[in-house]
Parts: sequence; C-alpha cells; structure tokens
Amino acid sequence: MSNNMLFWIFLGIASALPLLLGVWLMRRTNRLGFSFWTTTALNIGLTLAAVIWWKSVSAEGFRMMFGMAFYGISAVNVMVIEFFALFSIRKKSNP
Repeated sequence: MSNNMLFWIFLGIASALPLLLGVWLMRRTNRLGFSFWTTTALNIGLTLAAVIWWKSVSAEGFRMMFGMAFYGISAVNVMVIEFFALFSIRKKSNP
C-alpha cells in the first residue's frame, strides 16, 4: 500500500474512532465532560502518531508540512463536531 493511501486511512481512523467512542461513552455514562475529554485525548494521541509517521515517510518539505497541517485541521474539526454531537445527545437524554 502506498504512503498516500495510508495517509487517508490514518486520517479516517483518527477521525472516526474518537467520534464513535465519544458517542458510545456519552450514551453509556451521560457525562459530557468525561466523554469529551477522553475522546479528545484519544484524538490528539492518534493525530500525533499519524503526524510523526507522516514526517518519517515524507521526503519533500512542502508535502510534509501540507500533510501535517491537514492532520491538525482535521483534529480540530473532529473536536468541534464531536462536542456538538455529544452536547446534542446530552440535551436529548435530559428532558
């Protein structure tokens, strides 16, 4: 598998796994703070691992920086979307 394909696979995993875990934790515990901070820590960990991997396989400077910036933007977007999804679940479960 090429590094470009692995880039997108890692990006998908780093985006989907925290969101799915956050929704599962929120439905299970109904604790917004716990769910959000747990999945944020997972998101940051996965993103840092992917950035370190991307830096090690990228030889060209622009390509490396562009990919790392894309990972960073994706991590922030996942955190924002996740917060609003968890907040929405909390509002629906508290009548």
